[in-house]
Amino acid sequence: MTRAGASPSSPGRPLGLGILGGAFNPPHRTHVRLAAAALQQLPIAELRVIPAGDHPHKRGLDMAPAADRLAMCRLAFADLPGVVVDDRELRRRGPSFTVDTLAELAAEAPGRPLFFLIGSDNLPLLPTWREPERLLSLCTVVTYPRLGYPIDAATIGALPLPAAQRDRLLANVLSLPADAVAASELRRRWRAGERDLDDLPPAVRSYLAAHDLYR
Repeated sequence: MTRAGASPSSPGRPLGLGILGGAFNPPHRTHVRLAAAALQQLPIAELRVIPAGDHPHKRGLDMAPAADRLAMCRLAFADLPGVVVDDRELRRRGPSFTVDTLAELAAEAPGRPLFFLIGSDNLPLLPTWREPERLLSLCTVVTYPRLGYPIDAATIGALPLPAAQRDRLLANVLSLPADAVAASELRRRWRAGERDLDDLPPAVRSYLAAHDLYR
């Protein structure tokens, strides 16, 4: 989990809950690899995959309908025990904010540690999210590497957050190879007629074809 190694759960302390949010537009193999790494490296009993509803940072972009993104998530993660696809943000009216989702999950199981996964490409944006300090108080943010976006003291030190929170971010980094797989590029290639895309799980490719998405 961290550069120094993950700390085991304290005796009597419940295993935590991992949270992997995103547009999943569409879900791809990097998402699945990330989920598997989180289940292996973090002290969690379950990982929630939570597709975004009305995403504040992605309005007006090339988004598949919510029902389709939810269905594709269920297909993409079907063979990974410990993953639960959670549709709460799709049922929420209006803009969907991560801090609200974390507060809901914390209220559902008081005392259960929450581990929120974020890509290193999005880490610099974290201070611009809704109530970032409250968000950081609700969970442990665990960063996963994205190619071209280093996770180092200089990068994290530049974030406009209290020093203790920056130190905690630097200490919690998921260990897996960085890649640059982007859903936007997969959509572009699919739209251009490519169908044998290895970065899309076969069940997701079949769904895209059957439902004529990303035309």
